[in-house]
This record gives sequence, C-alpha cells and structure tokens, in this order.
Amino acid sequence: MENNIEIKAVQSNELPILIQMARDTFIHNYAHLNDPVYFQQYLDRSFELPQFQAEWADPQNLFYWAMVDGLHAGYCKLSIEAAVEGLEEAGTQLLEIKRIYVLDAHQKLGLGKRMLEKAIEIAHKKGYSWIWLGVWKDNPKAIAWYQSQGFEAFGEHIFWMGEDPQTDWLMRKKV
Repeated sequence: MENNIEIKAVQSNELPILIQMARDTFIHNYAHLNDPVYFQQYLDRSFELPQFQAEWADPQNLFYWAMVDGLHAGYCKLSIEAAVEGLEEAGTQLLEIKRIYVLDAHQKLGLGKRMLEKAIEIAHKKGYSWIWLGVWKDNPKAIAWYQSQGFEAFGEHIFWMGEDPQTDWLMRKKV
C-alpha cells in the first residue's frame, strides 16, 4: 500500500507539535552521544516555545512538515539568505538546511529526500545557486546520505552543544 506523502508549511498553531517532535528526534539521535549536562543545556536553550516562536516568526526561517497519511512524520527547518564562509561568491543568495528529521516509524519512505526536494524548489524559485548545511562530523550516516544526494564538504564550523564545542562539516550542493 502506498502512503499519501505531503510536504506542507508549519502553521503557528502547530508549534507545540513541532517542538515536541524536534525535542524527541534530537534526543533520540544525539542524547546517547553527548555529555548529559551539555546536552541538557542545549535542549533548554533550543527547544522551548519562546525560541521556536521567535524562529518561526522570522521571515528568513521556513518550517515544513513531512506528512504521511495525515500524520506528522518529520520536519525541516530552512533559512534563506544564509551567507557562509566558503561560498562568498554567492553572497546571501543561499539557502541553508538547518534541520531535516524523520520519526523512526516513518524512516525509509523517502521523506528526507522529499524535504530536500522542497529546499531545492525554494532555492530555484529565489534564483539561488547553492544550498548548504552543517552536519556533525561524528554522524557518518547523515554525511553519507547528504553525499549520496550530491553534497560535498567545503569547510568546518563549531556547533555548541551547551558548553561543548563540536565540529560540523559544512556541505554544499549546486542547484
């Protein structure tokens, strides 16, 4: 049986659902790999309603659901005009993929690819030539997936997990 898959914008009344999914997927993917104190610091700063309300209200941030048969199955956060070192020639004509997460129960349905396609569609509509992202260097599964989708590494930056500095690889894709 084929699933009905839809990518749609997150509405303001859905922010509590989004926060819960964001927390749950982040905890599932990274809690066991990080110092609990630093991990909790990051959760407390990044996954609270006021933070998500401010991010959602910022016109440079775009949030989308991956829906499967009417159920929230994953989400992505994109940022437009997100300049980065290493792509200076593009100026601010860039789209950053901040997050793509899919709930375990909906893995292997191609939802990550569908959300990536949405990001590429938005970049095309805005006339952007590049999309980019940061991915934790200790996440080989995500790195391999992004490489399989045509991304290449072009630099590094520090991601602060609470007070713990971690290295993210910067990856880009020409669109």
